Amino acid sequence: MLVRWHHVYGPVYRVPAPQGGARRWVVHDPAFVQQIMVRRSARYAKGLGLDRVRLLLGEGIMVSEGEFWARQRRLIQPAFKPRRLADFNTMIAHENLALAERWRQAAGDEMWVDVAAHISELTLVIVLKSIFGADYARLVEGESNPFSLLSEEATRDLRFAARFHRLGGVVESIIDSRQDSDEQSFDFLGHLLAARDRDGEAMSRRTLVDEVMTLIVAGHETTASALAWAWYEIACHPEVCARAQAEVDAIDEREIPALVDHASDRLRFIDAIIHETLRLYPPGWLLSRRALEADTFGDYEIAAGDQLLISPYVLHRDPAYWAMPDCFSPARFLKQGVPSQRFAYMPFAAGPRHCVGEHMAMTEMRQHLVTMLRLFTPVYAGEHPPMLESRINLRPGDGVPIRWRARQNLS
Repeated sequence: MLVRWHHVYGPVYRVPAPQGGARRWVVHDPAFVQQIMVRRSARYAKGLGLDRVRLLLGEGIMVSEGEFWARQRRLIQPAFKPRRLADFNTMIAHENLALAERWRQAAGDEMWVDVAAHISELTLVIVLKSIFGADYARLVEGESNPFSLLSEEATRDLRFAARFHRLGGVVESIIDSRQDSDEQSFDFLGHLLAARDRDGEAMSRRTLVDEVMTLIVAGHETTASALAWAWYEIACHPEVCARAQAEVDAIDEREIPALVDHASDRLRFIDAIIHETLRLYPPGWLLSRRALEADTFGDYEIAAGDQLLISPYVLHRDPAYWAMPDCFSPARFLKQGVPSQRFAYMPFAAGPRHCVGEHMAMTEMRQHLVTMLRLFTPVYAGEHPPMLESRINLRPGDGVPIRWRARQNLS
């Protein structure tokens, strides 16, 4: 619908609002997007849909506003510095190799697997181990992970929100045990517990729980969705798969941990695949803002209280900025200056609320694709493309069936 309206009405237009409700704008002009998200971001707050997310995440960094949000961002940001995240690389590699064994068995049995489900399980384990470290074992006592509902249930309704919200008690029990211990942990929870603001104040118990729950959701679902779409496209484009495999085959396995930790000329095509996947299927497909005060953009007058909707999905497929916008062509990201217009590509949002976990997400996706492409060639086993499920994130609604062909030239 938004794509169709974009072609009919152009990059900026208003849509009818509920009777007595605030005016609603749809904005897909990159210059206006920059104004809203960056240049005049202080004039805008989070908009439509916030209440639904707040049911899940309380007042975590994804939904909080104002000075409280700014304080939390300052406290959390240092945990996402690349040198700190490097501590997780060995764990991420180990979890990918464990999944590779499952895929190797499926390949031997000539069975297809739903990679969307498998990767959802993978990214959930990675985010939980990144947050809880050694305490992860307490979560899965008896081989039952209480957070598995995130990967097992597709719905995000009120019933799901209630079940997820109750898991805050599990987080609180781990926080209690940490606070009763003198040991220092270097996982995300350890950082949050040690963080102090300018007045030396720590986060409250409620705030700690909200931020942990936010990290679990934000760190799991977005990366899982992007990787599932990546495998669909790689499997459907053998020439892309072959080029990516040639790139990873040229790398000594011992070099992989260091290379996946940052953008590298030796993994340029892997990065291009990731960016092209995020262009076509941005997990955060719709952003909303609410005007806190009046603003103008050219002849458009924005009133205080107006709601503004920005869809990276639409921006990323606009033929004004992208050649053959609906085609999967990673090579476009090997060119300098792509896209031609700033803010026509923003899979991690932009401005002060730019995704704090971008570096970790990119590292995680590189590690996964490099590991698996060395070992397997994917073949799409579906009869039709996966269904686009556009709820909180843009997910393949009916899974991504893949048959794996084990590669004989690699151990």
